[in-house]
Amino acid sequence: GLYRNFTGNLPTYPTDTQGLLPLGEPQGLLSLAAILLILKAFANGSASLTGLEAISDSVALFKEPEHNNARKTLMLMSATLATLIIGIAWLAHKVVAIPYQEGTPTVISLVAQAALGDNLFGQGFYYFVQAATTFILFAGANTCFNAFPNMVNIVANDGFLPKQLTKRGHRLAFSNGIIFISSFAVILVIASNASITTLAAIYALAVFIGFALTGFGMAKRNRGNKGKFYLHLSTGVIAITTVILLSALKFADGTWIVVIGTPLIAFIMLRFNQRYAQENQALIVSSKDSRATSITRHDVTVLIDRIDIATVGAIRYARSLKPRSINAVHFVIDDRRAEELSLGWKNNPAFSDISLELIDCPDRRLVNSVVDYAQSVTSAGDVELTLLLPRRAYSKFLGRLLHDQTAESIAGPISQIPRVVATIIPFDVQKIISGQGDNFATANNLPKAKLDNKKEDLKPARAQSVLTQTPGVGKNNEPTLHYQEVVTPISQITWRKRAHVQGVVSSIKSAPSGAAPIVEVEVWDETGGVALQFLGRREISGLEVGSQIKAEGMVGENDGQLIILNPSYEIIL
Repeated sequence: GLYRNFTGNLPTYPTDTQGLLPLGEPQGLLSLAAILLILKAFANGSASLTGLEAISDSVALFKEPEHNNARKTLMLMSATLATLIIGIAWLAHKVVAIPYQEGTPTVISLVAQAALGDNLFGQGFYYFVQAATTFILFAGANTCFNAFPNMVNIVANDGFLPKQLTKRGHRLAFSNGIIFISSFAVILVIASNASITTLAAIYALAVFIGFALTGFGMAKRNRGNKGKFYLHLSTGVIAITTVILLSALKFADGTWIVVIGTPLIAFIMLRFNQRYAQENQALIVSSKDSRATSITRHDVTVLIDRIDIATVGAIRYARSLKPRSINAVHFVIDDRRAEELSLGWKNNPAFSDISLELIDCPDRRLVNSVVDYAQSVTSAGDVELTLLLPRRAYSKFLGRLLHDQTAESIAGPISQIPRVVATIIPFDVQKIISGQGDNFATANNLPKAKLDNKKEDLKPARAQSVLTQTPGVGKNNEPTLHYQEVVTPISQITWRKRAHVQGVVSSIKSAPSGAAPIVEVEVWDETGGVALQFLGRREISGLEVGSQIKAEGMVGENDGQLIILNPSYEIIL
């Protein structure tokens, strides 16, 4: 453009083309309309400064010394930005590039076409400039997807946004934050009809609000340093002036969304924070709660609707809880069905030690009857009740169409009663129908040969002790090794032999503070899992769930499971 201007070959565009944006003020530069036009130009030009904040947001990502490298990058970017703005503005003035009312072709497109010419070389570079502009806009949009999820994570951690925005996905990104900004961006683009003028005005106003808050915040922080205080204060004043101008002059272009939405969002965020504060206050453990003793009586009640595999599984789980008493209750809505259920219960050997109690439900409001029953059982202050609700899981669509959700409807109200716990016992019927299920009732009826074949398809299991296997397994005359360099697959470790294993930590369990100190770590590799027990310790520094660990020690046995007691270990990752 400079070359063509000095050689006299720089063309100019006609000013009478249809569709041009009307510009200028016949009354001169000192009129109110002209002043507003200058202020509007200043507001529009301010949008070109957006993007500089990306450097301050990413100082921690620079190489050491971070602040020096960030300062150099900011100076280089500022110089480049100033050159581009001054150059484009000067060329636009020279070629009389007046913007169109429809927004296209853009001023940059007009300047590039005039500066590069109509020859093959100029046309090629013209399309290159257009493509580069497009990619820059893509990169500018992508900065929001990089920085916004991190920002809302910080704000959500402080309790001003929903805690779901702090969760990372399986790729370690803040997935909910990305989904949130993506949804909002789609709505904004559709609502604005993808108008660059509207979107740029909204973006610029939002960015300068951030600049103003940052400037005033840093001024408050550096009140003791007059130089920095006045520097940051002037930054805040300039930014807030720009915010006022953008809000007033670009209100109809879309900034009304930010002007109206900002106070509304601030109010909602304060309400979120107030709610989180109330919830945290309600969950604080008092000195009285910390001294709470164990319950005296624990009763378990299984709600029975019919006799099937799910019911048997719920009864078996109830026995494993070892309560003071186990009760089976059926609320009678249909007398005939209740009679058949009672007869089937008496004739089934699986329930020989548990009696079935039939409770009348005259108003057919099952949830109310269950709540009344739970309150009557726990009327004594030393009783805690666990209600087991067998739930049959069916296919997603037909299951909801053909079956009700009784267990879920009961669990909600029950959870509001003190000293009553509702536990849903799921049983996947759909897996059995599709042939993928493996339940205890059908497995017990399979021939031994079929059971042996099924073992080949099982996932890696905890290593079993040789004490629980048939005699004669292993070579008893082999000498005991005191060190083993080769890593042994966990499925091949042997009782009373040293083993050197490596795997991923799947769980870490420490003993209660009132018990003897012990840490149990469960480690898994591709072949199986084994427990590492560290006596006399309450924690292992640096060890976390998901870490890789190498351990070596003598293999022992506890409750039929192989363990490695007090091994030497190395945390790999």
